[in-house]
Amino acid sequence: MPNTPPSPAASPDDPVRRLFWRNYLANSIEGGIYIGGMAFLSPESVMPTMVASLGAPNWVIALMPMMMLLGSMWPPLLTAHWVESLPRVRPFCMVAGFVQRMPYFLAGLALLFLADSHPRLVLAIVAFAPFASGIALGVSVGAWMELVSRIIPEERRASSWAIRYAITALIGVSAGGAVRSILTSYPGTTGYGILHMIAFGFLMLSYAVFAMIREPEVVRETAPSTRGLRENLRDLPDVLRRDAPFRRFIWTRVLGIGVYVMTPFLAIHARAVLGKPEAYVGYLVMVQMAGGVCGNAMAAVVGDKYGSKVVMMIARTLLVIVSVLAVCNGSESGFLLIFFLLGFGYYADKVAGATLSVDICPEGRRPTYLSLLMTIVFPGMLVAAGVGTLIRETSDTLAPAAMFSAVTLSLSLVFLARVPEPRRR
Repeated sequence: MPNTPPSPAASPDDPVRRLFWRNYLANSIEGGIYIGGMAFLSPESVMPTMVASLGAPNWVIALMPMMMLLGSMWPPLLTAHWVESLPRVRPFCMVAGFVQRMPYFLAGLALLFLADSHPRLVLAIVAFAPFASGIALGVSVGAWMELVSRIIPEERRASSWAIRYAITALIGVSAGGAVRSILTSYPGTTGYGILHMIAFGFLMLSYAVFAMIREPEVVRETAPSTRGLRENLRDLPDVLRRDAPFRRFIWTRVLGIGVYVMTPFLAIHARAVLGKPEAYVGYLVMVQMAGGVCGNAMAAVVGDKYGSKVVMMIARTLLVIVSVLAVCNGSESGFLLIFFLLGFGYYADKVAGATLSVDICPEGRRPTYLSLLMTIVFPGMLVAAGVGTLIRETSDTLAPAAMFSAVTLSLSLVFLARVPEPRRR
């Protein structure tokens, strides 16, 4: 198990240590409740199935697992210079966090009250809700990651992310059963509207926990940035040229997006092969989240002790295995194993990716580095959605999408192998 974090009493004059347990637990629990609540609208399983039932075209179905990411990718580049100049970032995170949660409430209302009279409008609102939420996230993500770097010491970040995703997975196991029960009792738009309202309740609970975080007064190693937007944008090519490890990490993240070519259609494929009803998706979510619990436990222990690079190596390898198994499997037990490994690899990869993204960025330039990373990843998300749509339109099987995911994930491992573990620099 990871070593016990330093006690605040051991460093009474250190504001980070003094507030450590309060902030460590609040940050971990808040994120777990937020992402766990989103399991009721699982972007890999529930959202694609939902929009498909509303008559969405294949390109919309393909976009659903990454819709929130797409919304969050482009705003950080426009706000990074401003975030770097802020002496305190928590107030900005509070405002943006509230806005970030509201689209799901509006989508729930639309599903419950407008589905019969305005079905196309409801489809548009439901599909756009995660994108709109992602925009609010993108505007503030640099500030939020800066806050995390200020309240959580480097050697405890992996376990903090892992706790977040472990809580996510535990809630997700229950969410899977709830999804199955609700869609059985209230099929169609009513059931999906109820799921949106449940998710919104979890999101607001997470907001209340986030409000408990206290930003410590710390002495920065570098002076606040005085760059303007234009100057900051002009410096971005030099960042890529002079920082080879960061450049390789970007390639690792971009190629890892290949998994999203397969995942939007995996639950649909499983149902088709097994002849299961729509509510079976809830069962698959439960198994996926059970895998996520195990993946997070591994990420917490290994990440805090050895660093998150090895966690990502394990996670990406498992996702390659999932891609291969998805092609040749035809049994229910096989699909349960696939979704368990998907949850294990997916959540371990998220822990590693989040931790490495913070650790690999230099002090004082973290918002700019993170915004550059997200901006470059953004086209990759669109390409993945386009490839997924093209494959779905031209093939009746999952095999081409699964093989594409396997190849890109394997290539990501090649680049990851050349990224030094940041904690050993």
